[in-house]
Amino acid sequence: MSEDALETAHQAYQTAQEALHAARRRLADAILDAYVNGESVGQIAERTCQSSISVWNTLAVQGITPRTHINGSP
Repeated sequence: MSEDALETAHQAYQTAQEALHAARRRLADAILDAYVNGESVGQIAERTCQSSISVWNTLAVQGITPRTHINGSP
């Protein structure tokens, strides 16, 4: 592999990592928004092809746990 190919591959990797981080932030924001608007964790999990545990983990970053629901959310 040439020096240019290695640098090009590294740049593509960095670009993909940045895109992945941005997508994760958008998904976390959408999960929080759906939850605050009354959608259940089960519904969110189904719509995002995640487990309920993954959704709860995402919400936990915002301090929301099964025992600390907000705004009367399910």
